[in-house]
This record gives sequence, structure tokens and C-alpha cells, in this order.
Amino acid sequence: MVTGAELADLAAHDRGEIALESGLTYDGFTPVRVRVSKRDRRYGVTDDGGAISAAGANVGRVALPDRIGIGEYEVNISRHGVVRLSAVAPTASWLETICELVGRGSVALYEELLDAA
Repeated sequence: MVTGAELADLAAHDRGEIALESGLTYDGFTPVRVRVSKRDRRYGVTDDGGAISAAGANVGRVALPDRIGIGEYEVNISRHGVVRLSAVAPTASWLETICELVGRGSVALYEELLDAA
């Protein structure tokens, strides 16, 4: 589960990375993890291709969307199937929200890949 304490520890440094449990699963068993990286004031949050891996999809053989809507927000999907969002100097609560959005977006991509198979 994404916690403010872990993110606050990362915020205290100029550079770093942490891997977090989102509290979600792809299939009821496989956990959805997000990686948060920080470089100066820039943050990047990604699923590191977890949805593609969990679905067992071949990136070269599936059509991937550019974005997936999560409520009023969207997450980006790379050509390699990595769910990601970036932010510059986000507040602590917004960074937690971004982590949640990437986790939920990863599950949504996983489900979309299963439906297409």
C-alpha cells in the first residue's frame, strides 16, 4: 500500500527510487507494484510493464492504447506497455494520487489485454 512516509522519505532526497505495493492485484493474487523515481524536482511513477507481464502479452502483437482513462484523469501508456505519469514538484497528496492512478491504470490495461485475447 502506498504510504506517505515512504514518499516523504524519497522527497527528502534530491535523487532516488522506491518500489511500492499499490494494494491492488491483477488477478486476485499478483500484486500491482509501482516505482517512483525522483530526479531533483521531477518525479516519475511507473508500473515497469507489470500489466503486460501479468497478462502474458507480447507487446509486438497487441495494439496498445496511448492512454487509459481513470475517472476524470488519464494515465499514459508507452509503446512498450508501461503505464506511467510524471510530475514536477507535486504535493505529497498529489504524489500519492499519482501512484494510485498508475496502479489503477495498470490494472485497467491488464484487463483490456485479457479482453482482447
